[in-house]
Amino acid sequence: MRVRSKQMGKKRKERDPVGNSDVSTEEESLNKSKRPKFDKRDDDERREQSDSQDVNRSRRNMQALVAAFSSEQNDRYEFYRRSAFPKAAIKRLMQTVSGVSVPLNSVIAMAGITKVFVGEVVEEALDVRDSLGDEGPVQPKHLREAMRRLKVKGKVPTVRYEKQSNIL
Repeated sequence: MRVRSKQMGKKRKERDPVGNSDVSTEEESLNKSKRPKFDKRDDDERREQSDSQDVNRSRRNMQALVAAFSSEQNDRYEFYRRSAFPKAAIKRLMQTVSGVSVPLNSVIAMAGITKVFVGEVVEEALDVRDSLGDEGPVQPKHLREAMRRLKVKGKVPTVRYEKQSNIL
């Protein structure tokens, strides 16, 4: 238990660790009160306003972009928006590869990443199809060439796994 000083309420002197001079604690408290106070609520409000402005700006840009789509692009975009990979299958695959239980947030994130990746492959495959002068749906040869091009661009990692030997 701490013993209270008899000089409570009076000016108390302490040693300043830097200059070894006596500094009054009352003077310190006055100096602290004169410092400008920053209200964290104002900072948070400014940040929220900035975030909401960014969201509104990106929403307007997206609306302008979608309005400029051709009917074929609009159809493709609608299919893309509605498509989703089954989370159960992704979870099973992730658990098989990692060997541990996978949280739902990780599964949702992986589903989103997978959707973006497949979208990039399909877009590249459409470019391949057009460059070859082919018409109709995307064919496996277009997808293979798209993957090759994405690997060359560095958008797909090319890692080869070697079997680990049991010999130590």
